[in-house]
Amino acid sequence: MKESKLGRAAFILLCLTLWISKCNNAESTALDGSKPSLAGAITIDPSIFWNLFVTLPPYPLVGYYDEGETTFTVEENNESDILVGIQNPPTDGSVIEYRFYPNDNIYFSTDLDPNTGESLGYSTISFAPNPQNANFDYKTTVNINGAEDANCLSTTYDLVTVEVSSGISQTLKVKIKDIDKCIFVATNNGAGYAGNFAKKAMDNTTFAGPVEVADDICNSNVPDGVNKDVGYKAMLAVSYSPSNNLRNPSTDWVFSSYLKYYSQGGKKLAYSFTSGTTIGFANAQQWTNALGTSGRIWTGFSSIDWTTDTPTVTQCASLQVTGAPYSSWYSATATGTQGVLSAVDGNSIAEMTTTDPAIVIPTLCSQRRNIVCVGQ
Repeated sequence: MKESKLGRAAFILLCLTLWISKCNNAESTALDGSKPSLAGAITIDPSIFWNLFVTLPPYPLVGYYDEGETTFTVEENNESDILVGIQNPPTDGSVIEYRFYPNDNIYFSTDLDPNTGESLGYSTISFAPNPQNANFDYKTTVNINGAEDANCLSTTYDLVTVEVSSGISQTLKVKIKDIDKCIFVATNNGAGYAGNFAKKAMDNTTFAGPVEVADDICNSNVPDGVNKDVGYKAMLAVSYSPSNNLRNPSTDWVFSSYLKYYSQGGKKLAYSFTSGTTIGFANAQQWTNALGTSGRIWTGFSSIDWTTDTPTVTQCASLQVTGAPYSSWYSATATGTQGVLSAVDGNSIAEMTTTDPAIVIPTLCSQRRNIVCVGQ
């Protein structure tokens, strides 16, 4: 097989050499557009040459993926059994052996040196006929683990295997599904959102209420560089809604216990929640890293302890056009509260004055602010 590919490569390169040589010796042609240029005369797919030099093992591996998938998936800090087999297996019943090599992101039990008991750095997997189940001939499951990393990004890695008899390597794709959650800031392309961002959608009956509008803003603006495999919720308070869908630390909240949340492109640990789902800013607790580097966000909280007070003052609330009911994030003439993206203290959710006692700063809802979105 290897000799055949090398022969084909040599033949094609020879033909190209002769063709290029002919072009170099050709008579000059007037540039009148009546004849095709060199660029238009030939288009060669680079993968043709790549495939010529990529040598697969005599009996290549094939992955049996979940429906619609082209990679294996394992959760971070978890394990999974993946099903692999031999493509076009031998007909004489011989055993095919592969060595699977762990790496920093994918690991599993490895073979041990019988003399020292130390790891050999690989796991030997045998493929052979299955006397109990012919449909399982030359197939087997391999138990792999996804390593923990310091971000919230699901990433695909190469699992390197080597066919023992030939020494030729082959890679399988494995996606490590991250269990940590991303936080990003929806900026409306830098323009921000007026405090009555929910009004138009509700008046047009496109959405049922401000929670739905805010969450749709988040899920319609997920940027590259954060996890797109999950949904997002807006980190803001909603106390009035025509849909009766409210949001506060006790209802439909955005954070969960025992999860880590990463901000700033998914690479900065914002906070690791343990028993609670809010940060005790009143007790001097802080974000590990800020949610952003500059700008302000709508939050609707009346204090740094995540409480809500009068929504017409803190959540841009008012009566709808029909006269009822009240709705948060509906009026441009009301006021709302904001957070400072670069702050790690309570000012991140309720910007306060520097006076003593400090009080929350209400902002006119015609102003434009960003919205923080939290992965679920």
